[in-house]
Amino acid sequence: MLRLTTLGAVDLRDRRGHAVRDVLTQPKRVALLVYLAVEGRRAPVSRDRLLALFWPESDAARARNALSQSLHHLRQALGSDVVESQGAGAVALRADALWCDAVVFAEALDRGDVELALDLYRGEFCPTLFVSGAPEAEEWLEGQRRRLRSAALAAARTHAERLADRGEAEAAARAAGRAFALHPDDEGDVRALLALLDRCGDGAGALLAYRDFEHRLSASLEAEPSLETRRLVETIRRRREPWPAAAAEGDGGAAARPAATAPPPVAGPEAPPAGRRAAPWRRPLMGAAAVALLVVAAALLLRTAGGRGAAAPARAIAVFPFSVRGGTDLAYLREGMVDLLSAKLDGAVGLHAIDPRSVIGASAAREADRQPDPAECARVARGLGAGWFIAGDVMEVAGRLQINGELYAVRSGAEPVAAASVSGPTTGLFGLVDDLAGRILAGLTTGRDTTLTRVAAVTTHSLPALKAFLLGEQALRAGLDAQAAAAFLDAATLDTGFALAQYRLALTLTWVDVPVRQDPTAWAATAARHADRLPPLARDLLVAYRAYRELKADTAERMYRGIVGGHPDNVEAWLMLGETLFHYNMWRGRSPSESRVPFERVLTLDPANAHAAVHLARVAAVEGRVAELDSLAGRYLSAHHDAERTIEIRALQAFVHGDSAARADIAGAALRSGDYIVIAGLIQAASSYAQDLPAAEALVGPLLKTPASPFMVRFARRVASDVPLAGGHWGIEPATRLLGASVDADWLTEAQAILASDPFIPVTRRRIVALRDSVAARAIYPTLSPAVAPVPDLGPEMRAYLLGLLSVRLGDRPAAGRYLAALEERSRTAGPSPASDLARGLRAELARSAGDLPGALAELEGFTFLPPTAGRRALAHWGNHERFLRAELLHALGRDREALPWYESLMSSYDLPWLAAAHVRMGEIHERLGDRGRAAFHYGRALALWRDADPEFAPLLARVSTALGRVAGPG
Repeated sequence: MLRLTTLGAVDLRDRRGHAVRDVLTQPKRVALLVYLAVEGRRAPVSRDRLLALFWPESDAARARNALSQSLHHLRQALGSDVVESQGAGAVALRADALWCDAVVFAEALDRGDVELALDLYRGEFCPTLFVSGAPEAEEWLEGQRRRLRSAALAAARTHAERLADRGEAEAAARAAGRAFALHPDDEGDVRALLALLDRCGDGAGALLAYRDFEHRLSASLEAEPSLETRRLVETIRRRREPWPAAAAEGDGGAAARPAATAPPPVAGPEAPPAGRRAAPWRRPLMGAAAVALLVVAAALLLRTAGGRGAAAPARAIAVFPFSVRGGTDLAYLREGMVDLLSAKLDGAVGLHAIDPRSVIGASAAREADRQPDPAECARVARGLGAGWFIAGDVMEVAGRLQINGELYAVRSGAEPVAAASVSGPTTGLFGLVDDLAGRILAGLTTGRDTTLTRVAAVTTHSLPALKAFLLGEQALRAGLDAQAAAAFLDAATLDTGFALAQYRLALTLTWVDVPVRQDPTAWAATAARHADRLPPLARDLLVAYRAYRELKADTAERMYRGIVGGHPDNVEAWLMLGETLFHYNMWRGRSPSESRVPFERVLTLDPANAHAAVHLARVAAVEGRVAELDSLAGRYLSAHHDAERTIEIRALQAFVHGDSAARADIAGAALRSGDYIVIAGLIQAASSYAQDLPAAEALVGPLLKTPASPFMVRFARRVASDVPLAGGHWGIEPATRLLGASVDADWLTEAQAILASDPFIPVTRRRIVALRDSVAARAIYPTLSPAVAPVPDLGPEMRAYLLGLLSVRLGDRPAAGRYLAALEERSRTAGPSPASDLARGLRAELARSAGDLPGALAELEGFTFLPPTAGRRALAHWGNHERFLRAELLHALGRDREALPWYESLMSSYDLPWLAAAHVRMGEIHERLGDRGRAAFHYGRALALWRDADPEFAPLLARVSTALGRVAGPG
């Protein structure tokens, strides 16, 4: 029997227990199967219902065809006997052929088998499933999540009450805790569970659970618990207070409780209490005398933070890596304590925790087991803008954790102003971190401060998930993206409500693929569903990242600039601002080199940051700044011996230096790696960044010998197909010699047609006519989207657009007018569509050919340069012609400074055929502006790219060669 898992994760196994990848990698097919399994368990599902759910924007014929194709694929993957047609109008699954945990969960509840139901409910329903372009299907999924979560909560509460009635207090408390982990929203449920925990003797657990609920209510609804709930909690609290002056040593306990009295006044951080002896770096468990010290220190911190509110450093606190002694299984806590305590403190009583990446990056040289030097930490903290810092150590004593921490004022020298020690079992890590932070900052406010949440409330309640998450953070900082993605995937799977892990996984998947295909957009959407569990800064970063993924470049840039404005030490915001500028500026007529400033800021904060170093190396290669590239490469290679992009850094150096022996070594290393993504990235490094076409051609052989996903095959082979054209070689023969049968004739024809339509490109009339005939005979539309992504059917529109452009180049304006009319008619009948933009591009070319340059430029003002399918590069050649045309128009109108960034934007993988032409124009502009050095660079690049070009390029090459001699000569 097939097994479909939906609770806590989405998985499908065949009768032998193997994953059914053909279905699992297709979100819409998975969603269709899940819907049939859940909704069809009592009666067949009508086809009309499925069409409305999954293909709401398609016309009836296309939707029916898409449904038929999806059902056909399901039958092929699952077996022809699993999916059954019930007449012409309905579909069902054979109940005896497929087991589904959500169905069995519901059936178990129906018959009162609560324990089985709770065993089955391992997390949220289909937590990572996201169906693009199907809002009603998304609503159904969300509704199921709410319904099943409510059912599981009710079952857990019922189970806990039954256990309590039987006198099984410990088991009842665990069951009640599990119910709280499901985030009850109804306060009646909350009160019942709090009372149950108190009845079972777990008053402390009840108070912690209430604190989580109080914080969640405040964060999501800006409300507070009802009076009835608060009275119940006060009753529970009174039974546990007052705290004794010195707590007994116990699990998760510290040596002392903070006093409840108001702190006495003090002079300030430069005047610590008189008579206080110098504290050793690591203190034993604290006694009652230390409590008074904590209170004084907390008042001191409050006075500094509140009294000088305008001074940002007084409110900023840096947490340094803790030294770790004990088993290697505790090593993750060295940097992990930075993440945990920073998450705990950020936003508390007006504090701002300095970004862990900045602190770790600035203190990376210290050995893991060496106790930090307070003077060194103070220097680093001051440089990061912090007025306070915390440092400490972790050690294992007789199988228990002991964590010691000390708080320092940067201006007070090497003496700590507060210290605390906590100890307990490793399973009590959350409570230990909470207690440590609370004791160090004791007395900061009177009463409760709900911003001082439990670490588990902003991370996870699962210790294994937390450990996986912290290991992922460590790997990410080390430039080990694949390892980080795998760790974040583990964390997000172990706790399906772990929003921070889900967001980090989405972010990391931006740069790396994992063996089981994961969709970053879906994981970001999943994190957004649990956003109430994120700290405010993480929520802002998540919203900005979702804008980035959806190609909303202006929104993403605005949000990231806002974040770094308020958090200038935040590495991630600077990094993603750089990513936005580097990858999206090409569609906005801006130079990708604008990313240099944010990436340099990243390296200032985090000198070992792999992503910033790689992007700056790419910018240096594009701009021909060889010394800068060598410096970056040296720093990167010394810090990241094993990082995934080490080979790219080495390759960029080899390509820019024209080192043929190193080229051969790189090609061999690429082949040995067996990693298609690595090889495809190297081809991009060679062709787009270093612009060394022979090096790119040398990598095609290894590329063809390495298996990969269909999308990656399509992407890399098409980029490789453009390499000969970038070198000035027309026709299909050069690409065929390079790629053999793998050449994509449709792709190449489209690229040639767009390139040949511009009058700057030297191409014979005979070749243009041949291209026009070839386009007329083809259904040109080589989409780059993955097979799972729906794309608009633009075959006829693209053909009319290309034929119109070629007709303008041939001087056949009547034919061009007919093709324009066809595009305009399509845009009128189909409403706003890509056809409207294609018509704009063709009108602009007609206006240019008639000498109306301002009119042509006005047409392009309304052109949508972003690809028309949001979130995907559906049309890889989209806007290439219009970007070059806009630059040409500005250049012709004498607006060179505006034209320059448009030419600079033509540097992506999809722009290879336009590279040399853009360099010629940039050389002319820099020469006109008096920058002979940059002019010589661009002329030289153009000649290098076209060094072996076809004969028709000879007159243009002679002109460029003369220009190079003019600017490179003396004077």
